[in-house]
Amino acid sequence: MVKVLEIILDHNKVWFGLIFIGSVLNAIVQKINILNGAPYLTAICFFAGFVVGVIAHIRGKWLWV
Repeated sequence: MVKVLEIILDHNKVWFGLIFIGSVLNAIVQKINILNGAPYLTAICFFAGFVVGVIAHIRGKWLWV
């Protein structure tokens, strides 16, 4: 159990990307009327946030820094 918690806490950039960046992308896309009816749009936005977080974790810094 301790090992699992250490892994979760070590990947803080991944969690930030998933939750925060995914939520921001989802909110932006929901405001665009053309994309409003697209299926799986929320999942795609959160996956994009997750990918940005994984890249940031691998690089050790965010893409825009």
